[in-house]
Amino acid sequence: MNHLKVIIILLISSIFIFACSSTKHISSRKPPFKFEGITLSKKIDIKDTVAVPQELTTTFSIEDREVIAHLKLQNLSGKHTLRWNWYDPAGYLYYTTGDFPIIISPGKYLRETTAWHRLSIQDNKASDYPGHWQVRVFLDGELMEYTSFILKPLTDISQLPENSQKRNHKNWGLIIGIENYAHLPSVDYARKDAMIVKEYFTKILGVPEENILSLIDDEATKARIEEYFKDYIPYYVDEDTILYVYYVGHGAPEKEKGELYLFPYDSDTRFITKTAYRLKNFYQNLDNLKVNKVFVYLDSCFNGVAARGSEMLAKGTRPALVYIDDITLHSDDVVSMIASSSGQTSHSYPETNHGLFTYFLLKGLMGEADSDYDHWISVPEIFNYVKTHVTRVSRKMGIEQTPVIIPSVDMLKDIAVSRVSN
Repeated sequence: MNHLKVIIILLISSIFIFACSSTKHISSRKPPFKFEGITLSKKIDIKDTVAVPQELTTTFSIEDREVIAHLKLQNLSGKHTLRWNWYDPAGYLYYTTGDFPIIISPGKYLRETTAWHRLSIQDNKASDYPGHWQVRVFLDGELMEYTSFILKPLTDISQLPENSQKRNHKNWGLIIGIENYAHLPSVDYARKDAMIVKEYFTKILGVPEENILSLIDDEATKARIEEYFKDYIPYYVDEDTILYVYYVGHGAPEKEKGELYLFPYDSDTRFITKTAYRLKNFYQNLDNLKVNKVFVYLDSCFNGVAARGSEMLAKGTRPALVYIDDITLHSDDVVSMIASSSGQTSHSYPETNHGLFTYFLLKGLMGEADSDYDHWISVPEIFNYVKTHVTRVSRKMGIEQTPVIIPSVDMLKDIAVSRVSN
């Protein structure tokens, strides 16, 4: 219920619109009340007082702006209430408009009127729940009509095959994706990248969906991240677990000592040591886990420039030269790939609407990194593929971005990241 309350609060800004045509005076018999079923569309055109649906469909993508449910009523009179209820793929009530009053003056009726409601997809939690949705409309508390629609996940980096990898209930995934910060510049495409990485963890790396922990935007607070590392994840993993960790967001050095920090949603550059997440602690927490292997993918940078941007995180500062390679891991069980090396910025790849590092990471995991065609992607294969393509494309863009790996790739020759489907 708490989860549902949060969702309702986040979506309370959704606007319910009830448009009416001109009122007709009837002195004798009133025609019977009629209605046409719910129509779903991506857009709506409002002409005078009548709404006309545009781009009718029952299939939407989480990249679409919204789902619009439209209803046409005829010969309506008296006092009524109208309510829209939206249900997520699990069948839970996701959002309700509540009973909206409709009052027609005595002796009058509406020959034709339209009602509609918008469910926002982008920038709201609905995009976190792809699958079969349902919308129901109630008149005077009674169900009048319902219809279903599909909200499709992202599959724009190649078409992901279904069940390409056998699920291993021992394996876990942690995804931290922050596009919109409370106090910092946004990170282009971060939310989209985090969502599609979740699909890759499931379909390519074989992590059961119920074993994937996702912290997106305002969910990715420092306290929440620390809670997962200290209490939640250690409780569920064991020595047979492979843990996959993906982070996309800001990173920066602290001014005085030059210590590197990841920036959760609620970070503030004025109080880095208190509000940001020390990178050494991040890796130490991973080192402390009693698991088989941890693969970390950081689409971030640590020179003080906004990730996937050009402005400084803290005004009045300059890009810092920091040495990512100096990070030491206390265990060979943690393998970390970072989007950019010393003094560089992690960039977006506008042609693909993704981060540059993330785009080639996912293409490599799909099979393009399998250079020896043995149907296994090793750590050297995936790193060399990502490094080669990110370096080449960034130079064409007039910038420098060179991914790094810790520990040295020479120490990781016999470690496989994923299996390529035949």
